[in-house]
Amino acid sequence: MNTSRQKPVVFVSSTCYDLKQIREDLKDFFENNYGFDVALSEFSSFPIDPCVGTFENCLNNVDRCADIFILIIGTRYGYVTDQGKSITNLEYLHAKAKGIPIFIFVSKQLYNNLPLWKSNKDGDFSSVVDNPQIFEFVSEIYDEARQWVYTYESVRDIQMTLKNQLGLIFSDGLNFKKIIVDPQYDILNSDIPAGAIRALIEQPYVWEYKFLAYVLKNEFDKLQKRKWDLKYGIFEGHTIVLNPVEFLNDITNKFNEIMKLTDILGIIINSAIKDAMGEIGVPSDLEMIIYVSKQLASIYERLIGWALYFKSLCVDEEFTHLLQMLYNLPKSALDTIDDFIERIYNDITAIPDVSDNVERKICVTCSLNISNTDEINNELQRLMYFFMDKYAIE
Repeated sequence: MNTSRQKPVVFVSSTCYDLKQIREDLKDFFENNYGFDVALSEFSSFPIDPCVGTFENCLNNVDRCADIFILIIGTRYGYVTDQGKSITNLEYLHAKAKGIPIFIFVSKQLYNNLPLWKSNKDGDFSSVVDNPQIFEFVSEIYDEARQWVYTYESVRDIQMTLKNQLGLIFSDGLNFKKIIVDPQYDILNSDIPAGAIRALIEQPYVWEYKFLAYVLKNEFDKLQKRKWDLKYGIFEGHTIVLNPVEFLNDITNKFNEIMKLTDILGIIINSAIKDAMGEIGVPSDLEMIIYVSKQLASIYERLIGWALYFKSLCVDEEFTHLLQMLYNLPKSALDTIDDFIERIYNDITAIPDVSDNVERKICVTCSLNISNTDEINNELQRLMYFFMDKYAIE
């Protein structure tokens, strides 16, 4: 038994004074019924760092402590920070970034006035809200369409909703526990993202394709720093000094390398992914999906390293233009792969988790090519003749 486990921490985010009683009632609800810890800024149990202010302490506790985030929106927007948003608004953004379960409750009074505000945003709503920014905040949440929003009239409405939703979370936890002890799912020990784990556990509609989309996206998200290296031409290690003959010979080897790398990319995209997914009606090979995703990302990173190699070279200034072309050579292939990954992720994860009997045809293709090879070959021939003549004269 893991004795280091701690009780879940529920962070309740709202304006304090107008919703004081609701906040206290929720504290009692979680502590007495579930034994959870509740983070409320007005209580002495709220962890604080004396070196920072109230605003920073609230955000820090969302980042460090919160396991469940409950946002309660009444009719007050509250104090507006230097960032132009209320503390509650920023707490919500931090919880979203953290990826924890979020439950949002909007007062019915505010909800009923939202259509009126949308049709007349310059109108006077001071009898309803303290700041019209609260309408913008709620409208943005609804427009995202990623968070379910509940309305409430009393704390009883909030408690009943949370009771039902916590039961579902508890059920998911039990299912996850059953899965992780099953040898069939040793794959969970792999470095896979939360979305892929959720797809594996809940097995929504076309879940194997969603598993692929999440794993692929995760592997390429890890390469963001290397993408920045390529963008700004930042290479690792020391510069390499080559004389013209060494450089011209080196290019031949490098060309062979990049052609082999693009061939491997084509095999992974056109054959290996298909083999991993399997035929319709046949279970996909999840381990192979992870393997293919990692290999695709690995070759992509090697292409970046190939390009940056030419940034590390110190050669005759006559080669400057050629070096720049070589640096740019794999970019078209890299851009094509980036687009391929994004389209897979966006198209597949947008499919509803429950079949709605709507026929969808998703066609994602990837045609790799290396650009500017003719131009590079022409420049290479020119330089070879140039240096042959130069050395012959000398």
